[in-house]
Amino acid sequence: MALYAASGDGIFAVVFVIVAILLVVRGLAWSQVKALLARGWLTYQGTVEFGSVEERRTRYKNLYVARIDYSYSVNNEYYSGYLERLFILETSADRFVAAMKGQMVFIRSNPSHPERSALLKQDQPGGWPA
Repeated sequence: MALYAASGDGIFAVVFVIVAILLVVRGLAWSQVKALLARGWLTYQGTVEFGSVEERRTRYKNLYVARIDYSYSVNNEYYSGYLERLFILETSADRFVAAMKGQMVFIRSNPSHPERSALLKQDQPGGWPA
C-alpha cells in the first residue's frame, strides 16, 4: 500500500493561497464593518494630500498597498486620515494613487470624535478611479 506524501513546496503553496484568501476576506469584512459604522457619521469635504505605493513581498506573490492621506476640517479644526487599498498589480496601485492625488473627496467623520474618519467608495461621485 502506497501513501501519498505532499511535497513541502505544495504545502506552502496551499497555505499561501489560504492565507491570501483570509487576508482578502478580512480586509473586505473590515471595510464593510467600517462602512456600516460610518454610515451615520456626518460627511465633510476633504482633499487627498499625499499618496504612495508600497510593495509587500510574500513567498509566492508580491502585493502592492496604495495609501492615500487626506485632510478635512470639522468646526474649523483640521484633521487627517488615510485609506489603504490592496492591489495585485503595481501599475494599478500607481494609477489609483495618481488619480486620487489632489482630488476633492467626501470624508465621513464621527460627530463625537471628529479625528475618527472614513473615506468610503460609495460617498465619492463615480466611485474610485479605475
